[in-house]
Amino acid sequence: MAEAQKFKQPVKKKTKKEDAEPTTPGGLSSEKKKELKVLDEFIEGVLQEAGEEFLDEFKQVEGQ
Repeated sequence: MAEAQKFKQPVKKKTKKEDAEPTTPGGLSSEKKKELKVLDEFIEGVLQEAGEEFLDEFKQVEGQ
């Protein structure tokens, strides 16, 4: 009978961008954390302007 062939897993090489991007212990760079914070603040503002009725509908749709 034929023997099963074993294949080596290819080693992933880091790109220059990955090497240049410093990361924090949380895994995200400080620049990415700042961008996420700005987006969170924007979304929070939009949701506040939308009102309670929209939030109730959104929660219902999100829960489905």
